[in-house]
Amino acid sequence: MAELATTLLLNALSAALALSLVALGLAIIYGFMGVINLAHGAFLTVGAYIAWVMPERLGISFWVALVLAPIIVGVIGAFIERVVIRHLYDRLLDTILATWGISLALVELVKLAFGTTSKSVSNPLSGSIDLGVTVYPAYRLFLIGFCIVILVGVFMFFKSTDVGVRLRAVIQDPDAASLQGLNKTRMYQYSFASGAALAGLGGAAIAPITTVNPTMGVTYLLESFFAVILGGTGALIAVVPGSIIVAGSANIMTFMISPILAQTIVFVFVIVAMIVRPQGIVPEAWHE
Repeated sequence: MAELATTLLLNALSAALALSLVALGLAIIYGFMGVINLAHGAFLTVGAYIAWVMPERLGISFWVALVLAPIIVGVIGAFIERVVIRHLYDRLLDTILATWGISLALVELVKLAFGTTSKSVSNPLSGSIDLGVTVYPAYRLFLIGFCIVILVGVFMFFKSTDVGVRLRAVIQDPDAASLQGLNKTRMYQYSFASGAALAGLGGAAIAPITTVNPTMGVTYLLESFFAVILGGTGALIAVVPGSIIVAGSANIMTFMISPILAQTIVFVFVIVAMIVRPQGIVPEAWHE
């Protein structure tokens, strides 16, 4: 019984942390720019395909692909911000339609390049590790640690570094920040690129434990939005408890009921929570 409970908890933790990584990118783009980015799931898909194509077609190590995926997707994000999003600020409906169109275009490009059949990424850390209570896959343990390190690093970046402080200044008062000499346009581009990069990193990181296909980003897009809204948009760290509820609880319930029913229950709970507490479940003390 202890072995099963530990395995279920670790599975839920790895799912929640992976979602936190993706949702954090969405929260950065929305929180700092006010842009509802419906292309976020497509950025994750591109990251996952990078993790597949580099080892499979180019003979490049998965670990190199894991490093390159956020860089490549971040560059794509910066280009999209420069060409499209920059011209649509303060036009909420237009940004929604534009990012949805970008999402469809990226997915179709993936289909043209790699087909519609599902791909699988070889496990870069085969085998399991004996934890005493249970034996658990090595890569999933790596994923847990990796996500924690990235999340802590991003939070510290926005809290302690000069660039992070500048980004927070822009979102808190764009006009005052501009008067202080901060380039709002450049900060917005950095925000969109970094949010896209986190989605690409999340896609590459989960590729070995899931099926890689052109539509895989849709589920993560929906879950990311729920995690961000449930946690609250006032603090980036809110994506963690939001993701734990959205992904972690669904992962545990999947052991007892069908995955579709589990997701439905979670989504209904999130909708009720949004009605009861629209500001999110995270206390105001967490907000900066």
